[in-house]
Formats: sequence, structure tokens, C-alpha cells
Amino acid sequence: MYGYLNKIRSSRVLEKEARRSIELIWLIKGPGPDHNTISNFRRDNPKAIKKKLEEL
Repeated sequence: MYGYLNKIRSSRVLEKEARRSIELIWLIKGPGPDHNTISNFRRDNPKAIKKKLEEL
């Protein structure tokens, strides 16, 4: 959700952001997932992601 709200689409950029951004480190309570995990989650859960984005 953080990536979509901040217009970050790349899983590699999200991985870097999860290690750089204090607010994101706090939100995920530690070091973030790698880009493969992010990419796989998006691939495996498109309906759930779309539903959550529609709620925003």
C-alpha cells in the first residue's frame, strides 16, 4: 500500500525505500522484504491489493 500511495511501482525501489525511510522502517517494524518477496506478493494477490486500494 505504501508504494501505491507514494507512486512507487518498482519492487526494487520499494526494497531500497524500506531500508532508507524511517517512517517505513517503523511501519514494518524493522528491515523490509527483498524485491523478490514484494514482487511475488503482488503477483499472488492482485485481487486483494485492488480491493484494498478501492477502499482508500
